[in-house]
Amino acid sequence: MIQWRLAFKVWDGEGWVGFVWTVDIDVGGTLTDGLFTGGDSVTCVKVDTTPHDLTVCLFDCLAQGAAQLNFPDTAAFLENVELIRWSTTITSNVLAELRGPRIGLVVSKGHENNLYGSEAQSGILNRLLTSRDVIGMDGAATESTIMNAARVLLESGVRRICISLAGAHRHPDREIAWKRVIDQQYPDHFLGSVPVLAGSDISKSADDRTRAYCAVINAYTHGALAATLFKAEDDLRDVSRYEGTFLVSHINGGVAGIAKTRAIDTLESGPVLGILGSAHLAKAYGLKDVVAMDVGGTTAKISLLAGGEPIYRKPSDLFGIPVELSLPYLRSIALGGGSVVKPLAGARASVQLGPESMGSYPGPACYGLGGDQPTLTDAFVAAGLINPDYFLGGTKQIDCELARKTIEDSVAKPLKLSTEEACRLAIGRAFEMVAGVIAGTQAELQQDLSKHALFAYGGNGGLFACSVAEKAGLNSVYVFSLGPVFSAFGSSVSDICHVYERALPEPAISDDNVARIRTMLDEMKAEGTQDLLGEGIRPERLSYGLEFEVTGKGRHSVPVAVAESSLRSAKDLQAALENAPGSPRGAISLDLFRLRVRKEMSKPRLVERASEGPDSSHARVGKRQVFWGSRGGEAQIYRWESLRPGNRVEGCAVLEGLNTTYFVPEGWALVMDGYGNGKLSRA
Repeated sequence: MIQWRLAFKVWDGEGWVGFVWTVDIDVGGTLTDGLFTGGDSVTCVKVDTTPHDLTVCLFDCLAQGAAQLNFPDTAAFLENVELIRWSTTITSNVLAELRGPRIGLVVSKGHENNLYGSEAQSGILNRLLTSRDVIGMDGAATESTIMNAARVLLESGVRRICISLAGAHRHPDREIAWKRVIDQQYPDHFLGSVPVLAGSDISKSADDRTRAYCAVINAYTHGALAATLFKAEDDLRDVSRYEGTFLVSHINGGVAGIAKTRAIDTLESGPVLGILGSAHLAKAYGLKDVVAMDVGGTTAKISLLAGGEPIYRKPSDLFGIPVELSLPYLRSIALGGGSVVKPLAGARASVQLGPESMGSYPGPACYGLGGDQPTLTDAFVAAGLINPDYFLGGTKQIDCELARKTIEDSVAKPLKLSTEEACRLAIGRAFEMVAGVIAGTQAELQQDLSKHALFAYGGNGGLFACSVAEKAGLNSVYVFSLGPVFSAFGSSVSDICHVYERALPEPAISDDNVARIRTMLDEMKAEGTQDLLGEGIRPERLSYGLEFEVTGKGRHSVPVAVAESSLRSAKDLQAALENAPGSPRGAISLDLFRLRVRKEMSKPRLVERASEGPDSSHARVGKRQVFWGSRGGEAQIYRWESLRPGNRVEGCAVLEGLNTTYFVPEGWALVMDGYGNGKLSRA
């Protein structure tokens, strides 16, 4: 087990006494992970995600954690909890599944179809909103014209209205005025009230299309997120009497309170936390270049570290929607343990995996909960890579015969293959798909990744690790004790981070403009202090990061970090921007000023244990027939938690843990390190 040193706790024979705990919970598409940090160790919990109501799996996770830690109930445990950080997939799911409400959009006349983009018709039309729900208006619109437009949208069935006008990042007055007109006609307490959103309130980007897209995405996903977050907080406060801090994870890698959380802030926050966890461990290992692979029950994701830090890309995209935002590089495919396996007719036997997933309910056929479609998990079970009697440490019973029968009936027979051959076909295809994402990443970024280490995590990361590395041409692989709850681990090492943005009314670098920026900086710092106090966090030992979005000769603006001392004069700011890494050459135009207010939180600290030698025989519990990764068709079985630092395991081997399974194919070897993690290399 990984040992951590974070705080001080006494065991009185019945429970933990006199200690404050922190809880990090990450909601995945199939399973919800919890990490309970206290004393000298961490406790991991996995429960089924409940897509109908994500507050159910939140409290299931808390209840299981409380039970494992010998508290009498959840309320008693929460009395000893100082901080809960929650990462949720609500907004990602709504956007990916296109199940948001009907949105109306008001834009500047002439941009009804392109929404300020270069293409004739915007890619979000007839996807997030329909063409008939977009109205173009000119700057001379009267109050009557504005209300007529709102009435047309409402009568057509629109439930939220966005106003995003050209050039409003510098001069948002018109957007705000139009919003006020509609709000006055449809106040909150009137039946039929409609939320109205100004694009400049959601994004200060100088790119008109990005502001429009961000406003629509936020409006499209807001309702589901708000309902869940407020319900979760109300149940924590009113039912469970929780008095500690409750924070939500953001895509910027930080966490913030509900009042400072917009729907768009939470998109892909779970995967980003995994990237932060990777960066944290890369520094511990002294690694600079890493391919981070997250494979769960629903999706597989690839990201990169360079110099031990996440790679940021601009322009980026949110589920295929292009935006002029700087976001961590992340590529995702709909592939995971719950992915449905379908036979493909043709001269050569082949299968398709996904994009459909059986999720946690009813789940793979082997769960015995009514799932009648073969999934990748069923193939792993039937191929002997997952032990049906020790799935999640034996806490979840699965049916191997049901897995085999479903694979046989739905895949093997249509392709005229044996069940074993059908399993190998499905498993091999899954590994090829993820290796293909790595190859695509290499081509897109024009980087040679062959010397990169592969970090494999997520509920299925340990099964994919070696075979994906082999197909992608990587030779060094790391798997982790906390791999099954890696995004929750990333949450546990994250800080509170609030981001404040102000559009600059003038693009020129002048002494007058620098004076305005200093005034804005003071206002933003004061706002940050008040926001932290509102979240119950003492605004002490804060750090500030200053950044400008600047435009040079190119079309895209570039984020450039500067020191606060550069705001003494226009000359100092000009010099700082010109000399900053990544700054455009030539004349520079100021678009946006950004302040990151960061409050560092306590973090678990890795404690390295001494090597106990290569002999791993004490952890071996038997052997089993397998249909992947072994020429002889047999694998040695080990208990992951029984392995000690320095222990070496030669493939073919299956390492069964309480929360996941790790697979070492023939030709690979694993060595357990002092942190309780495994390093794999080709034997």
